[in-house]
Amino acid sequence: MARRRQLLASSASLLAAGLAGCVGNSTEADSTDQPTSTEGDAGTASETENTEASASDPTPYTVEMAPNDPYTFEEIPETYGVGTSPFIDMGMALGIHPTATTGLERAPLKFYDLLDLGFDESQVAKIASDAESGYDKENFYAADADVWLISRNNIGRYVNWDDSDFEDVESQTGPFLGTTLRFAPQSAVQDEPNPYTMYEAFEKVAKIFQRQQQFAAWQSLHDDLMSTIEDGLPPEDERPTVAAIWRGVAPDSGRFRIAPLHRLGNNTKSYYRLGMQDAFEGQYPDGPVGYEELLRADPDYIGAVGALTSSTHKEFVTNVVEPFENNENGQQLSAVQNGNVIRSGGQYMGPIVDMFSTEAVAKQVYPDEFGEWPGAVGDVPESEQLFDRQRLVDIVNGDL
Repeated sequence: MARRRQLLASSASLLAAGLAGCVGNSTEADSTDQPTSTEGDAGTASETENTEASASDPTPYTVEMAPNDPYTFEEIPETYGVGTSPFIDMGMALGIHPTATTGLERAPLKFYDLLDLGFDESQVAKIASDAESGYDKENFYAADADVWLISRNNIGRYVNWDDSDFEDVESQTGPFLGTTLRFAPQSAVQDEPNPYTMYEAFEKVAKIFQRQQQFAAWQSLHDDLMSTIEDGLPPEDERPTVAAIWRGVAPDSGRFRIAPLHRLGNNTKSYYRLGMQDAFEGQYPDGPVGYEELLRADPDYIGAVGALTSSTHKEFVTNVVEPFENNENGQQLSAVQNGNVIRSGGQYMGPIVDMFSTEAVAKQVYPDEFGEWPGAVGDVPESEQLFDRQRLVDIVNGDL
């Protein structure tokens, strides 16, 4: 594919022309991602049919991913670069290996290994020293990705690039079409709330790569899991509270960052989907809290956000569970006393991680309904798995 800047459709007339004969905008497939609803949407099926009808010549087509301007592709991109975000998992869910990334230190490679998806770290170029430093335009030129699933706003926090710098990279490689997909808004008004749920953004990524049929298959797999979950949940007034803690959990530090539960909170998605109640609802702190605040809330569960991805079961017990049990303040928490310190996926929560994380939290919180949690992701007996691993792999491979 010629890696040069494509036609940017910023005017209404050009956008309309680019959309003629191609897929429509997002149908908010995940907007009802709550324990009382599945995420099916008739609009998605319609979009898929329209795409299939013009599959012989899908280009040009336009994708709009807020906060970016609409972008018209003259060719379907083949390669992409990502940051530390769910977009690497979205690409892998569509069977497309990333070309470049800011780093793989905490990436969900354990899930790809478990599913034998053939992730090859040696084939991924580094475009930064880590997620928050070492960005260099020369690295972007060398990686030469057809599209960057990275937010300009995110990069802008760590570099002094102006619009001309981004435009220069885009002119020699591909467009920046990433967005924010991690934290929930902590108040009604927030500077940069997530514009999409994960599945809403995933639908747009599928459109970028013209993989709408795979997206529809993922939607079906997801809905099947959520149907199983919803059937087993207790009444709302019997569901437990949780304090979701992100940026690592270090019990002896006495400092904990609380992550809100919200439909737009991708990093706490698993707790929200399981109908858990936020122990800090309406009183989210600006910074970390200490044991005093944690004891005042005294949640039924303490959730280590991201630890399902970044830690083994042994590491989680050694570094989180046991330090809570051995800490004189931690010992007073009901969650610690009852063995209810649990873990979930976090910032890399794309479609693949989402399935494993939802299953893990369901088993940790409601073992009577969904089966006991064995501790390690790979140790769930086949007869007790809440989703079909082979079906997932078939979707990734395009065997729909």
